[in-house]
Amino acid sequence: PPSPPLTTTKLLQHLRKTLTNNAHLLCFPEQQTVAKQSLQDKPLQEKSLLFLCKQPAFAKNKVFGKMVRLTALLSASLVGLTAAMTKESIAEFARLSLYANRTEADKLAAANVKKVNAARLSEKHLTDLFWAMYFNTLLSRDEVRAQFFSVAEDGVEPEVLKAFRQSLYYDCDMNAKQAMWAAYELAGIPVDPAPVKKMWDFLYSSADLSKPEAHRWVVDLLAAGIEPKALSEAWTVQKGSTSDNLEALEKSVYTAATTSAGGLLARYAKDGHLYSALQFQQYYSDAWLVEWLESPQEKRVANDGKEYSAQEFQKYYGGNAASYWNQASEAPQRRMAEDGQTYTIQEFIAYYKGDWQTKFDKATFVADECAGLNHEGCDGLPQTCQWKWTGDWTDSCVLKSSTTAAFLV
Repeated sequence: PPSPPLTTTKLLQHLRKTLTNNAHLLCFPEQQTVAKQSLQDKPLQEKSLLFLCKQPAFAKNKVFGKMVRLTALLSASLVGLTAAMTKESIAEFARLSLYANRTEADKLAAANVKKVNAARLSEKHLTDLFWAMYFNTLLSRDEVRAQFFSVAEDGVEPEVLKAFRQSLYYDCDMNAKQAMWAAYELAGIPVDPAPVKKMWDFLYSSADLSKPEAHRWVVDLLAAGIEPKALSEAWTVQKGSTSDNLEALEKSVYTAATTSAGGLLARYAKDGHLYSALQFQQYYSDAWLVEWLESPQEKRVANDGKEYSAQEFQKYYGGNAASYWNQASEAPQRRMAEDGQTYTIQEFIAYYKGDWQTKFDKATFVADECAGLNHEGCDGLPQTCQWKWTGDWTDSCVLKSSTTAAFLV
C-alpha cells in the first residue's frame, strides 16, 4: 500500500531524531552533550541546528559540515511555514521589510505578536504579503506599514491578493493604488479572483456603466457573492422591462443574489440570525445590499474539518454542493477580540450585542483554534490544545506538538 504523506511535522521530527542520535558523527566528544541538549531542548527557529554548523569539527570534516548545513537550511525553511513567531522576529521583519525604526518596530511587534500567531502567520507569509502589497502598487513603505498588520491579520493570502490586484488593474483599468485597496477588500472576505474580468466585462460593456460606476459595482457585487453568470441571466430578463440601464442592473442584482452559489448564500444580520438574500431584500428593501455587505457570510465545516463559504462549496462540489452544504455543520468562525480572547461568531453575537458586527469585522482571523482560549476553554479541546502557563493567560493555550512543527517532541 502507498505510504502516508510525509508532513512537515513528521519530516522535522525525523531530522531532529537523526541528528540527535548521530551527534557523535558531527562533533568532537566534548561537544556531543551540548549538541544533543541543543537539539532536544530548543525549538529549531532558535538556530539549534545552525549551532552545529558552527562547531570546529566541521573545519576537519567538510562532508558532514556540508550535510548538516543543508539540513539546517531545509529545516529552517520548513519551520518557517508553521513555527510561532516571537516579538524579536516580528520586530526584525518590521525593521528590514517595513523600514520601521527600532522603537516603532518593537511597538509593532508587541502589539501584534499574539495576533500574528493566532492567525498562524510565518515570516515567509509576512514577507510574501509585503511584496504583494508593495511591488508595482505605487504605495510607499510608510503606507504599507500603516496597514500591513491589519491586512495580515485578516488571513489574507499573498497570492490571492496579488491575483485580485492584477485583475483589477489590468482588466478593470483601475489605477495601482485603487486596485490594491480594492483587492484587499475582496481578498479579506475571501472570494474567488477568477470572475473579476467577467464581472467587469458585463458591467462596462453590457450594462454600459461609466468606468467610475463600474469600478464601484464590480467590487460590491463580487464582495456580495454574486456570480457574473447569474447576473447576466437576470439582465437578459430585466433589460426588456426598462430602458434605464441602472434600474435594470439593480433589479438584476436583486435576482442574481438569490440564485448565485446555487441559492445557498446566507449572512448574519444585526440580530445575529442567519438570513438568505431574499430575506434581506424583504426586510431591508432598497437598503438590502448595504446591509448584506456589512454582514458576515455563513460558513460551514466540510469533511476536511475546515471552514468554507457557500461559494467555495459550489466551486468544489458543483451540482452536488447543496447536498454537502446541508449535511455540514455551521462553522464557529473564531476570531481574537480586542481583549486578546478568542470567540466564535456566536459568542461575538452574545457578548457584544448590537455592536457585534463591528467588533467581529475588526477582530483577528484565528487559524490556530487554541489561541486566546482561557484555561477552561483550552481544556475543552484536549485533542488539539494544551495549557502551558506563560504568565499571561491569553497566550498560554497552545497547539499540541503533534499539530505544529514549532516545537518537536
